[in-house]
Amino acid sequence: MHARISTRHLQMILAIATTGSVSEAASQIGLTQSALSHRIREAERLLNTELFYRKHKKLIPTSAGKRLLQSAKVVLGELERAENDINKLSVGIEHVVRIGNEAYGSYHWLPRFLKGFMAEQPSISVEIIPDVSMDPYTALRNGSIDLSIISGTPIKSGFRTQKLFRDEMVVVMPESHPLADREWLSPEEIADSTYITYHTNPGPGREYEQLFSHYQLLPPRVIRAGVTEAVVEFVRAGVGITIMPTWVLEPWQHDKSLRMARATRKGLYIDWQVALRKDERRDSPATILARTLTDAAERLRPTKQLSIGSGDL
Repeated sequence: MHARISTRHLQMILAIATTGSVSEAASQIGLTQSALSHRIREAERLLNTELFYRKHKKLIPTSAGKRLLQSAKVVLGELERAENDINKLSVGIEHVVRIGNEAYGSYHWLPRFLKGFMAEQPSISVEIIPDVSMDPYTALRNGSIDLSIISGTPIKSGFRTQKLFRDEMVVVMPESHPLADREWLSPEEIADSTYITYHTNPGPGREYEQLFSHYQLLPPRVIRAGVTEAVVEFVRAGVGITIMPTWVLEPWQHDKSLRMARATRKGLYIDWQVALRKDERRDSPATILARTLTDAAERLRPTKQLSIGSGDL
């Protein structure tokens, strides 16, 4: 990047790319339209190239603009994190640990756990990074997070994992489902229904690998709902069924509109684990947090097992 491009130019690039409008971008960053137009011309003069072109009254980044936009997101994001970290240092917080939680994870246990952890470790602050749930391993590799809660089969290369506990994955159905009173469902019965899932990228060691792929079965229709709450709402509405770990289902333990059954007679099981980078220091704040999580595993596991076939978790 040209040495004379400043953060104010990056803020401009990001605002225009987000809004597509000079007037809206100007309002967003507190400038007049004429001042923002001048800043665009200034950046284009410094770089000797156009950064935007007009299409249907909207400003669209050129190839050069897109490249600058990528840098703007990285640089401005890092500046924001640095400012937050410095603010924490001013009140005695020396370290910040960033936690990621995979798409299948849940948060009902996390506030209570972190409250106790930060009371014991007042110099360590914890931040939850929500937008890495689809790929926590990449987020660990690039440093966006320091620790992740994962389930299923972990990727060993480049990471260190610590087991929390084993969990059962169960079939979740609406109370109106014709098999709602069953203790367990066969692979064929499960695959016969519309399946509600987080996403269509099968997680290693989870239901796709253990059930659908193993028995060479696929549901007639799959609906991707994205997050736990949406998956549950689709099931509650009678759109289809899903398979979830009991730990994730704990917030719905008294929901009478849902019914549970084991997935196959023997059941399906996964391990919850904490993942860190392999080169993470043994005395780092992230390792201390991971160790505390491991020590608390028995308290974190579901407080009440599912009452299969009754709808009472």
